Amino acid sequence: MVGKTVCFVMPDMRTLLSIALSLLTGFTLAQGKLDLYDGNKAYMDGNLDQAEQLYQRSLNAAPNQFEGTFNLGNTYYRKQDVENAIGQYQQAAETESDPVKKAKALHNLGNTYLQSQKIDEAIDAYKSALRTNPTDDETRYNLAFAQRMKQQQEKQEQEQEQEQNQENQDQQGQQDQQDKKSKNKNKNKRRKTVRTKKNNKTRGIKKTRETSKRRKMLPKKSNQKGRKENPNGRSRYLPAKRSSC
Repeated sequence: MVGKTVCFVMPDMRTLLSIALSLLTGFTLAQGKLDLYDGNKAYMDGNLDQAEQLYQRSLNAAPNQFEGTFNLGNTYYRKQDVENAIGQYQQAAETESDPVKKAKALHNLGNTYLQSQKIDEAIDAYKSALRTNPTDDETRYNLAFAQRMKQQQEKQEQEQEQEQNQENQDQQGQQDQQDKKSKNKNKNKRRKTVRTKKNNKTRGIKKTRETSKRRKMLPKKSNQKGRKENPNGRSRYLPAKRSSC
């Protein structure tokens, strides 16, 4: 009896590499999905640090997956890591083509901006979410809430500006009053100085007049030599005597 010959066809090297790569990719994706599932469980249990690690491992396996990026953003949001949360939501919105999922990322992006008091950015994010998914009533409500906050902020800023202007006016008024008082004080001082000088000058004039008056009241001395009184009331002048040499 003659036995049958069995022939084995060996695949070439490229085929083997392709198969190995497919198996590895499938394993990696499967591991990424498992990490995403475990990350969701840790997130629900409140283990945010563990959830963050698992979501990052899931994204290493599939970098563009929406669920991992979006959920990692939620984890950062709950940890109050605003900057990283904003980055994850922005990436999720940019890489996702499904309008419902994209609007969810934009909605959460608006919430994150609102929490950090960036009201203008929050309004823009909510508007983008509504343009992407106009039927999202929750986003519409948040947009109205953010717009009311914006109005209140503007009103408060206007009141603060008015108070500041009033305070500046009051300070300027007080300064003007002080300057006026100082000016009047200096003016009065100058007047007093001028008045004092006038009084001193007047006293000097009076003193001179009084001295002259006293001089007039004193008896006059005769400066004429050789004058003799006439017993008859008349005086006659005689030549002055000369001294002998």
